Amino acid sequence: MNARPLQDKVVVITGATGGIGRAIAKALAPEGAKLVLGSRRVSVLEALAEELKREDGCEAVYSGLDVTDEEEVRHFFLQAAQNLGRLDILLSLAGLSIPSGIADMTIEQYEQSIDVNLKGTFLCAKHFMRHVDSDRGGFIVNTGSMAAKRANGNAPLYCTAKAAVNMFTQGLALQAVDKNIRVTVLNPGATDTEFWGTRPVARDKFMQASDVAGVILSVLKMPPQIVVHEISFESFGV
Repeated sequence: MNARPLQDKVVVITGATGGIGRAIAKALAPEGAKLVLGSRRVSVLEALAEELKREDGCEAVYSGLDVTDEEEVRHFFLQAAQNLGRLDILLSLAGLSIPSGIADMTIEQYEQSIDVNLKGTFLCAKHFMRHVDSDRGGFIVNTGSMAAKRANGNAPLYCTAKAAVNMFTQGLALQAVDKNIRVTVLNPGATDTEFWGTRPVARDKFMQASDVAGVILSVLKMPPQIVVHEISFESFGV
């Protein structure tokens, strides 16, 4: 059995400058993975790539990415495949929540919530799959949420979008098997990251981003004959 199953795997991380994106990048670097980092915050991406190289000798490339813009997504994955030769794993972590009462929410907020969480997941999967070698196989991890399982009165559109990501992932998995691509949807509970902004929540009771990264890492290290369709988890007692 390979003691380092992620050695030289090319891993694409969208939302790489978020708390979970950064945590999984730092967890993958010592595993010998090669990383492709995408986010709208290019200066933060640059600093993260330099940190990964300095601390772990990790080969990490990066590019600005708006996951709702198909041409930008297409170019991002094409460039990544050309730079590193192939793509093996996609961690689709870009997402956002806009807390608002339904009566006060604008159509722009509605579209942004659905586009980033659902359209972005779709576009990244679509263009990633085009660069996977079916002989080697691949892996897609989409990000849902425990909010997809339980309604939250503060963010009903977020719950809706993440529930849609769960169903999309089920259908994606049925198609991706023909390309030898395993597909998992990750449903983490509340995690202590900048995602929450200034909202009055008890972040001291939440999971840490490193906890979520550990779960992702364990899924990626599963033997190739095993697929985890869905994994839902949260801080104990919350």
